[in-house]
Amino acid sequence: MPRGEFDRAPRKARNRAALLEAAARVYARRGFDGATIDEVAEEAGFTKGAVYSHFGSKENLLVALLDEHLAAQIAEQIALFDPTRDTWERPRIGADRWMEELRRDPDPFRLFVELWVRAQRDEGLRERLVSGLGAWRAMSAEFAARRAGAAGLEPREASSAGWANAVIGLSVGLGMIELIDEGSVAPGLLGAILSILLRALETSEEAQAALAQALGSPASRA
Repeated sequence: MPRGEFDRAPRKARNRAALLEAAARVYARRGFDGATIDEVAEEAGFTKGAVYSHFGSKENLLVALLDEHLAAQIAEQIALFDPTRDTWERPRIGADRWMEELRRDPDPFRLFVELWVRAQRDEGLRERLVSGLGAWRAMSAEFAARRAGAAGLEPREASSAGWANAVIGLSVGLGMIELIDEGSVAPGLLGAILSILLRALETSEEAQAALAQALGSPASRA
């Protein structure tokens, strides 16, 4: 392989990162509809052609930006997972960090909301968003399976998936409330709710049966 190929890859990665950082600033100022490829290119110090070369469209740039943010969030949540804690207490740290980050820098979540709205009428965007949510769901489902095993319960795929959807729904829902009504969501509320739900699933046969019924599968404490 010619030497130039080795030199080009790191430069391409740096340029891509610079464009994503510029896009984050522009989208934060303008929103998705107000942002333009020209402005992103100017912000990054590149030509418009460079933006198209890396991402192809304004929509792809937004999805790439959110993918990067989601990947960072997942990595952080995995790092915060503490197996030494009682299983029902484990969601607290990650949930508290999620809400803390949303308050500190709400722009990535605002972009997620914009993408979600546009995805209702754009099948391609919807599929891209579903793919990103799938990574988040897989992480939450893995945590649920590990929680079940530590609690002496048989990990069930359906239960883990149901728990993952509940985690995402609560996280997004409380995030949207906080976004529109700043300061209305208590800092530890999300973590407390998730811990309470886990505690109930670990100790209550009625709670396990209710979840199993909702998921259309028989309850089991095998």
